[in-house]
Amino acid sequence: ASWGQTGAAGGKRMAHLRAVLFYTWTLLLAAPLFLVMLLISPLVMLLDRHRRVAQHWVNMVWARASGLPFYRLHLEGLEKLPPSSTPAVYVANHQSFLDIFSLFSLVRPFKFVSKTSNFLIPIVGWAMYVTGHIGLKRTDRRSQMKVL
Repeated sequence: ASWGQTGAAGGKRMAHLRAVLFYTWTLLLAAPLFLVMLLISPLVMLLDRHRRVAQHWVNMVWARASGLPFYRLHLEGLEKLPPSSTPAVYVANHQSFLDIFSLFSLVRPFKFVSKTSNFLIPIVGWAMYVTGHIGLKRTDRRSQMKVL
């Protein structure tokens, strides 16, 4: 079978190859950018302990650089969003894993609420912790109330 093959089998192979390349590229970017997050952490904790905008900016670079070679993102309705200084809740519908990458394209600081086990994922989960995202123990009522 050749890579130039058309039809369902060829399309599946190309989709698989594209997914492998995407994950490989994302991981290659994540490791050095996580190191940058760690290096700026002491300064961020001194100057911006709660919002951690500098580390959020590193996340935005990672998300954009990861996706740019593989997909185009078209955002509609940005003018309807409140100013970035106004508190807001953004809800992802989880139609795909690209929700995470897409949210970083809003170019405004935010925090994810994520189940605590995600914080254990090497590099990505650690970056979530360093950036100050919020862990939720889904079966713990106290944790649920704390998130609110």
